[in-house]
Amino acid sequence: MRLLKISILLICVLAFATACKEKPKAGYSTVKLDDFFELKMNQSVVIVDNDLKLTFTGVPEDSRCPKFTNCIQEGQVRITMSAAIAGKSQVVEFSRKPSDKGNTTVAVGKFKIQLYDVMPYPESGKKINLPDYTARMTVRKVGG
Repeated sequence: MRLLKISILLICVLAFATACKEKPKAGYSTVKLDDFFELKMNQSVVIVDNDLKLTFTGVPEDSRCPKFTNCIQEGQVRITMSAAIAGKSQVVEFSRKPSDKGNTTVAVGKFKIQLYDVMPYPESGKKINLPDYTARMTVRKVGG
């Protein structure tokens, strides 16, 4: 009888431990380090097995020269993100010109957040609404 009680207790403990395994919060996507991902305005991602959460929070400037238009300057796009590590949040800003090749990198703690593109690209006569913006990026560990 005692062995049966211990077995039932062990099964309950194992079931509880499995049920309590950390799961991403509702509304958050999960991505792995070094994987490319796209983040829409006001969306969040959690980096798998790391304590980093990113949220795309704003586009304070989009002065890129629209397609099919001649401009004196090429302009730039600036975006902001909230980066939270271990619950401590900070705002990070990326600035990118159309002529920039490769990525734009911002260091946050032990991570390098790399921005590759901001879409859509402006077109003459078309307004881009904030919910339409998407950032293409990846996260890498510093020194790794």
